Amino acid sequence: MTENEPVLKLENLQKYFTDESLKDRILGRDVSPVRAVDEVTIDLYENESIGVIGESGCGKTTLLRTLMGLYKPTGGEMYYNGEPTSEFSKAEWQKYRRNVQIIFQDPFNSLDPKFTVRDTLKEPLQVHGLDNHEERMHRVLEEVQLNPPEQYIDRYPKQLSGGEKQRVSIARALILEPEVILADEPVSMLDVSTQASILTLLSNLMEEKGLSMFYISHDLSTVSYICDEINVMYLGRVVERSPTKKVLREPKHPYSQALIDAIPVPDPHYNRERTKIEGAALDPVDLGEGCRFRDRCPERMDICDIKPRFVDVDGESIASCHLYYDHESADPAADIDERRLASGSTTSGVEATGKAGDN
Repeated sequence: MTENEPVLKLENLQKYFTDESLKDRILGRDVSPVRAVDEVTIDLYENESIGVIGESGCGKTTLLRTLMGLYKPTGGEMYYNGEPTSEFSKAEWQKYRRNVQIIFQDPFNSLDPKFTVRDTLKEPLQVHGLDNHEERMHRVLEEVQLNPPEQYIDRYPKQLSGGEKQRVSIARALILEPEVILADEPVSMLDVSTQASILTLLSNLMEEKGLSMFYISHDLSTVSYICDEINVMYLGRVVERSPTKKVLREPKHPYSQALIDAIPVPDPHYNRERTKIEGAALDPVDLGEGCRFRDRCPERMDICDIKPRFVDVDGESIASCHLYYDHESADPAADIDERRLASGSTTSGVEATGKAGDN
């Protein structure tokens, strides 16, 4: 990996699913796919944490499973340290899976109830042929603040609290000394006080170890605590990308605004307008060519039936929305590369090159 190159780079990444029945095959009928992840472009750099947020069904978990290698991309490309994963050999995939680890959402089901903490931590070391088991296990338990390690290492999951279970899950991800952590809503199953301690732990571990992190969630309040940048996802596409503080303070896309408005305020006397979003998301099979948020958007215009451009709004926020450019005067020849949009080197109001404008 060269200097300033992303650790993990997604370029127009797609993952589609087709629910084709035997009858469809016999009759030769074409079945429209579910576009779970549709041309997503994101760069993750060393010691950076990127959040992907959106409501249930937006595609964020499918994105994470594709990053893990559990799903083969339908289109686009994924690069690890500059190398395309589509060309990986079996040995390269093994190295990738050692260096890209996941923390699962549900600590109550992600740990084998028949395994002690020792068994849980030893298994990945054995799979990847690493030695010094005892030393590594004790060190990683100390890092996740399960002290003293001797008190926890021979316990079963049923003997641990929810927060302790999740700390064991984090330890399992860290014991192979990865470069990238994929966090799938890692605090959503925990109570609020435990959430805060786990988020603080993850933040400290990132800083101490120079880790990079993809953090997937539907909860802006937790994403904002740990992420440098937020990508707002709706029906498989990224509709806004902004620095975390920027999107919380000045969301640009109407969907981002609705998510911000839905964050609870811990004040019973605080009065505010309810979010204006009504109805349900479109059928993910037949999405049409326009903006995917068009049927729920309070700012809908006739032109929303046309695919919006992915534009730099103010030098920091990038949004896929018709609100932010003049359609009559827009110059198609002024297109710029999506990689520059991702890195922040942009010119306001200009469409990204090629398929990247579909995010």
